[in-house]
Amino acid sequence: MKIRQPYPARRSVLKSIAGGLLLPAASPVLAQIPTVRPPLEQLVPVMKQITNGAPVRESRVKLDIPHLAENGHLVPLTVTVESPMTAADYVSTLYLLSEKNPRPIIAKISLSPEAGRAALTTRIRLAGAQHVVALAQMSDGSFWAASADVIVTETACLDASDIT
Repeated sequence: MKIRQPYPARRSVLKSIAGGLLLPAASPVLAQIPTVRPPLEQLVPVMKQITNGAPVRESRVKLDIPHLAENGHLVPLTVTVESPMTAADYVSTLYLLSEKNPRPIIAKISLSPEAGRAALTTRIRLAGAQHVVALAQMSDGSFWAASADVIVTETACLDASDIT
């Protein structure tokens, strides 16, 4: 004969308590994640200045950057551009742009057919949620771009006066 306990099992109670304690701790982090991003209004004038009003197309540029970066001091990014890198067709300049940097042009890299491949791997510095754009100028004068949203969380630092 099995005796039924009138109260919930110990593990069920512990799971409920842990869930109740963790939910409020996660809500400030969730509140910081933007659901709708504004358009690239800050970067439009910069891009128009670079392109002299030429149209910017998508598909040849690939931007790999984490959507969520824990450390804004070292955000890894890789840019690749589909190009044969021959004397007739190559990437002449690659721009990295950020909407919240004091200087929106993070980098301007000149390439030539001798590079062999149109690829760049680096780390950039970012703060907060923002758009990052990779803009490639081809040898024929056309422009191609890719963009990504990045959310940067910043870890809290302890001040020496707080430690007792």
